[in-house]
Amino acid sequence: MSIFEDTLDNYASNNALADTNIYAKVIFALGTMIINLFAQSPIIPILIFLSFSSITILKAKIASRFYLKFISVPLVFGLITFLYMSLFFGSGEQILSLNIFNWGITAEGLNRGFLVLTKVMGGFSCLVFLALTTPVNRLFALCDEIHIPHIITDIALLMYRYIFVFLDVTLNIYNAQKTRLGYSGYKNSFQCLGILAGLVFIQTWEKSDELYNTLLSRGYTGEIVLIHDRETIYDLRKTQLFLIGIFEVALVIGILLSGTMNII
Repeated sequence: MSIFEDTLDNYASNNALADTNIYAKVIFALGTMIINLFAQSPIIPILIFLSFSSITILKAKIASRFYLKFISVPLVFGLITFLYMSLFFGSGEQILSLNIFNWGITAEGLNRGFLVLTKVMGGFSCLVFLALTTPVNRLFALCDEIHIPHIITDIALLMYRYIFVFLDVTLNIYNAQKTRLGYSGYKNSFQCLGILAGLVFIQTWEKSDELYNTLLSRGYTGEIVLIHDRETIYDLRKTQLFLIGIFEVALVIGILLSGTMNII
Protein backbone atom coordinates (compact mmCIF):
# COMPACT_ATOMS: atom_id res chain seq x y z
CA MET A 1 0.00 0.00 0.00
CA SER A 2 1.36 3.41 -0.95
CA ILE A 3 1.92 5.83 1.91
CA PHE A 4 0.20 8.47 -0.24
CA GLU A 5 -2.86 6.38 -1.03
CA ASP A 6 -5.11 8.64 1.03
CA THR A 7 -3.75 11.99 -0.15
CA LEU A 8 -5.41 14.83 -1.99
CA ASP A 9 -3.27 14.21 -5.07
CA ASN A 10 -4.40 10.60 -5.29
CA TYR A 11 -8.07 11.55 -5.08
CA ALA A 12 -7.62 14.37 -7.61
CA SER A 13 -6.18 11.94 -10.17
CA ASN A 14 -8.61 9.09 -9.50
CA ASN A 15 -12.18 10.35 -9.40
CA ALA A 16 -15.19 10.28 -11.67
CA LEU A 17 -14.76 13.94 -12.72
CA ALA A 18 -11.00 13.94 -13.31
CA ASP A 19 -11.43 14.00 -17.10
CA THR A 20 -14.13 16.66 -17.14
CA ASN A 21 -13.13 19.85 -18.95
CA ILE A 22 -11.08 21.91 -16.52
CA TYR A 23 -12.57 25.18 -17.72
CA ALA A 24 -16.03 23.93 -16.77
CA LYS A 25 -14.84 23.05 -13.26
CA VAL A 26 -12.95 26.32 -12.77
CA ILE A 27 -15.84 28.49 -14.01
CA PHE A 28 -18.29 26.52 -11.87
CA ALA A 29 -16.19 26.67 -8.69
CA LEU A 30 -14.85 30.23 -8.92
CA GLY A 31 -18.12 31.68 -10.21
CA THR A 32 -20.04 30.15 -7.32
CA MET A 33 -17.40 31.30 -4.84
CA ILE A 34 -17.76 34.90 -6.03
CA ILE A 35 -21.54 34.71 -5.67
CA ASN A 36 -21.04 33.24 -2.19
CA LEU A 37 -19.10 36.37 -1.16
CA PHE A 38 -22.03 38.64 -2.02
CA ALA A 39 -24.59 36.68 0.01
CA GLN A 40 -26.12 38.65 2.87
CA SER A 41 -28.10 35.72 4.24
CA PRO A 42 -26.73 32.34 5.39
CA ILE A 43 -29.28 30.51 3.25
CA ILE A 44 -27.31 30.77 -0.01
CA PRO A 45 -23.91 29.73 1.46
CA ILE A 46 -25.61 26.74 3.10
CA LEU A 47 -27.13 25.72 -0.24
CA ILE A 48 -23.73 26.13 -1.93
CA PHE A 49 -22.05 23.99 0.71
CA LEU A 50 -24.66 21.24 0.44
CA SER A 51 -24.62 21.32 -3.37
CA PHE A 52 -20.84 21.16 -3.77
CA SER A 53 -20.46 18.57 -1.02
CA SER A 54 -23.06 16.38 -2.72
CA ILE A 55 -21.38 16.74 -6.13
CA THR A 56 -17.95 15.99 -4.67
CA ILE A 57 -19.08 12.89 -2.78
CA LEU A 58 -21.84 11.49 -5.01
CA LYS A 59 -20.79 12.56 -8.50
CA ALA A 60 -16.99 12.61 -8.20
CA LYS A 61 -17.07 9.50 -5.95
CA ILE A 62 -14.77 10.98 -3.30
CA ALA A 63 -14.83 8.98 -0.06
CA SER A 64 -17.16 10.72 2.38
CA ARG A 65 -14.88 9.91 5.31
CA PHE A 66 -11.91 11.60 3.64
CA TYR A 67 -14.07 14.57 2.64
CA LEU A 68 -15.32 15.10 6.19
CA LYS A 69 -11.77 14.92 7.55
CA PHE A 70 -10.64 17.37 4.88
CA ILE A 71 -13.22 20.02 5.75
CA SER A 72 -12.87 19.57 9.52
CA VAL A 73 -9.97 22.05 9.80
CA PRO A 74 -11.77 25.07 8.24
CA LEU A 75 -14.90 24.05 10.14
CA VAL A 76 -13.03 24.34 13.45
CA PHE A 77 -11.67 27.78 12.52
CA GLY A 78 -15.11 28.81 11.31
CA LEU A 79 -16.69 27.76 14.61
CA ILE A 80 -14.04 29.70 16.55
CA THR A 81 -14.80 32.78 14.43
CA PHE A 82 -18.52 32.24 14.97
CA LEU A 83 -18.06 32.10 18.74
CA TYR A 84 -15.78 35.15 18.77
CA MET A 85 -18.15 37.27 16.65
CA SER A 86 -21.15 36.15 18.69
CA LEU A 87 -19.47 37.38 21.87
CA PHE A 88 -17.72 40.55 20.76
CA PHE A 89 -19.60 41.86 17.72
CA GLY A 90 -23.03 43.35 17.58
CA SER A 91 -25.02 45.66 19.77
CA GLY A 92 -28.38 45.65 21.46
CA GLU A 93 -29.90 43.53 24.17
CA GLN A 94 -28.07 40.36 25.11
CA ILE A 95 -29.99 37.15 24.52
CA LEU A 96 -27.47 35.20 26.61
CA SER A 97 -25.30 36.66 29.37
CA LEU A 98 -22.20 34.82 30.58
CA ASN A 99 -21.69 36.95 33.70
CA ILE A 100 -17.96 37.17 32.89
CA PHE A 101 -16.52 40.64 32.15
CA ASN A 102 -20.00 41.62 30.99
CA TRP A 103 -19.67 39.25 28.05
CA GLY A 104 -22.82 38.15 26.31
CA ILE A 105 -24.31 37.08 23.01
CA THR A 106 -26.51 39.46 21.05
CA ALA A 107 -28.80 38.62 18.15
CA GLU A 108 -26.76 40.84 15.83
CA GLY A 109 -23.48 39.19 16.82
CA LEU A 110 -24.98 35.72 16.47
CA ASN A 111 -26.31 36.50 13.00
CA ARG A 112 -23.00 38.00 11.86
CA GLY A 113 -21.00 35.10 13.19
CA PHE A 114 -23.27 32.51 11.59
CA LEU A 115 -23.15 34.33 8.24
CA VAL A 116 -19.34 34.32 8.31
CA LEU A 117 -19.30 30.62 9.26
CA THR A 118 -21.60 29.65 6.39
CA LYS A 119 -19.64 31.80 3.93
CA VAL A 120 -16.38 30.15 5.00
CA MET A 121 -17.79 26.66 4.51
CA GLY A 122 -19.59 27.58 1.29
CA GLY A 123 -16.45 29.07 -0.25
CA PHE A 124 -14.24 26.26 0.99
CA SER A 125 -16.54 23.62 -0.47
CA CYS A 126 -16.02 25.26 -3.89
CA LEU A 127 -12.24 25.08 -3.52
CA VAL A 128 -12.40 21.50 -2.23
CA PHE A 129 -14.48 20.49 -5.24
CA LEU A 130 -11.85 21.94 -7.58
CA ALA A 131 -8.92 20.50 -5.62
CA LEU A 132 -10.35 16.98 -5.30
CA THR A 133 -11.54 16.63 -8.91
CA THR A 134 -8.63 18.20 -10.83
CA PRO A 135 -5.06 16.83 -11.00
CA VAL A 136 -2.63 19.47 -9.83
CA ASN A 137 -0.49 19.26 -12.96
CA ARG A 138 -3.59 20.21 -14.96
CA LEU A 139 -4.13 23.25 -12.74
CA PHE A 140 -0.54 24.35 -13.30
CA ALA A 141 -0.98 23.80 -17.04
CA LEU A 142 -4.07 26.00 -16.93
CA CYS A 143 -2.01 28.74 -15.29
CA ASP A 144 0.38 28.46 -18.22
CA GLU A 145 -2.48 28.65 -20.72
CA ILE A 146 -3.84 31.87 -19.22
CA HIS A 147 -0.33 33.36 -19.32
CA ILE A 148 0.54 33.50 -15.64
CA PRO A 149 4.34 34.14 -15.46
CA HIS A 150 6.36 30.90 -15.65
CA ILE A 151 8.43 31.80 -12.60
CA ILE A 152 5.28 31.75 -10.44
CA THR A 153 3.98 28.43 -11.75
CA ASP A 154 7.44 26.81 -11.58
CA ILE A 155 7.94 27.85 -7.95
CA ALA A 156 4.43 26.67 -7.04
CA LEU A 157 5.02 23.34 -8.81
CA LEU A 158 8.31 22.73 -7.00
CA MET A 159 6.74 23.69 -3.66
CA TYR A 160 3.91 21.23 -4.27
CA ARG A 161 6.40 18.52 -5.21
CA TYR A 162 8.33 19.08 -1.98
CA ILE A 163 5.26 18.64 0.16
CA PHE A 164 5.41 14.95 -0.76
CA VAL A 165 9.19 14.78 -0.44
CA PHE A 166 8.84 16.25 3.04
CA LEU A 167 6.11 13.75 3.97
CA ASP A 168 8.10 10.81 2.62
CA VAL A 169 11.32 11.77 4.45
CA THR A 170 9.45 12.51 7.68
CA LEU A 171 7.56 9.22 7.63
CA ASN A 172 10.67 7.15 6.92
CA ILE A 173 12.65 8.75 9.75
CA TYR A 174 9.70 8.54 12.15
CA ASN A 175 9.20 4.82 11.44
CA ALA A 176 12.94 4.20 11.93
CA GLN A 177 12.77 5.96 15.31
CA LYS A 178 9.70 3.99 16.37
CA THR A 179 11.38 0.66 15.60
CA ARG A 180 14.23 1.72 17.90
CA LEU A 181 11.88 2.47 20.83
CA GLY A 182 11.62 6.15 20.00
CA TYR A 183 8.83 8.28 21.51
CA SER A 184 8.57 5.83 24.43
CA GLY A 185 8.52 8.53 27.10
CA TYR A 186 7.94 12.24 27.63
CA LYS A 187 11.63 13.21 27.60
CA ASN A 188 12.47 10.68 24.90
CA SER A 189 9.67 12.02 22.69
CA PHE A 190 11.09 15.56 22.78
CA GLN A 191 14.57 14.26 21.96
CA CYS A 192 13.26 12.20 19.05
CA LEU A 193 11.21 15.13 17.78
CA GLY A 194 14.28 17.38 17.79
CA ILE A 195 16.33 14.78 15.92
CA LEU A 196 13.46 14.29 13.46
CA ALA A 197 13.24 18.02 12.70
CA GLY A 198 16.99 18.31 12.12
CA LEU A 199 17.23 15.24 9.90
CA VAL A 200 14.20 16.23 7.84
CA PHE A 201 15.72 19.66 7.17
CA ILE A 202 19.08 18.17 6.14
CA GLN A 203 17.64 15.44 3.92
CA THR A 204 15.14 17.70 2.16
CA TRP A 205 17.94 20.20 1.52
CA GLU A 206 20.07 17.44 -0.01
CA LYS A 207 17.16 16.22 -2.13
CA SER A 208 16.58 19.76 -3.43
CA ASP A 209 20.18 19.85 -4.69
CA GLU A 210 19.70 16.44 -6.30
CA LEU A 211 16.51 17.60 -8.00
CA TYR A 212 18.14 20.76 -9.35
CA ASN A 213 21.10 18.78 -10.74
CA THR A 214 18.65 16.31 -12.28
CA LEU A 215 16.77 19.14 -13.98
CA LEU A 216 20.02 20.60 -15.34
CA SER A 217 21.08 17.22 -16.73
CA ARG A 218 17.79 17.06 -18.63
CA GLY A 219 18.14 20.44 -20.28
CA TYR A 220 16.44 22.69 -17.72
CA THR A 221 16.78 26.33 -18.83
CA GLY A 222 14.67 28.06 -16.22
CA GLU A 223 11.25 26.86 -17.36
CA ILE A 224 9.48 23.59 -16.54
CA VAL A 225 7.54 22.28 -19.53
CA LEU A 226 4.31 20.51 -18.58
CA ILE A 227 3.00 17.72 -20.79
CA HIS A 228 -0.78 17.46 -20.79
CA ASP A 229 -3.84 17.09 -22.97
CA ARG A 230 -4.45 20.62 -24.12
CA GLU A 231 -8.00 21.78 -23.53
CA THR A 232 -9.50 25.13 -24.39
CA ILE A 233 -12.57 26.98 -23.27
CA TYR A 234 -14.01 26.24 -26.72
CA ASP A 235 -14.08 22.54 -25.82
CA LEU A 236 -16.84 23.21 -23.30
CA ARG A 237 -20.04 21.42 -24.18
CA LYS A 238 -23.23 23.47 -24.46
CA THR A 239 -24.85 21.22 -21.86
CA GLN A 240 -22.12 22.06 -19.34
CA LEU A 241 -22.44 25.79 -19.94
CA PHE A 242 -26.23 25.58 -19.71
CA LEU A 243 -26.22 23.70 -16.39
CA ILE A 244 -23.57 25.99 -14.88
CA GLY A 245 -25.50 29.05 -16.05
CA ILE A 246 -28.78 27.76 -14.59
CA PHE A 247 -27.12 27.04 -11.24
CA GLU A 248 -25.42 30.45 -11.01
CA VAL A 249 -28.57 32.34 -12.04
CA ALA A 250 -30.58 30.40 -9.45
CA LEU A 251 -28.08 31.45 -6.77
CA VAL A 252 -28.27 35.11 -7.82
CA ILE A 253 -32.07 34.96 -7.69
CA GLY A 254 -31.80 33.31 -4.29
CA ILE A 255 -29.61 36.17 -3.03
CA LEU A 256 -32.15 38.73 -4.25
CA LEU A 257 -35.08 36.87 -2.67
CA SER A 258 -33.42 36.03 0.65
CA GLY A 259 -32.05 39.56 1.17
CA THR A 260 -30.67 39.88 4.68
CA MET A 261 -32.71 37.05 6.21
CA ASN A 262 -31.13 35.98 9.51
CA ILE A 263 -31.42 33.00 11.83
CA ILE A 264 -32.75 35.22 14.65
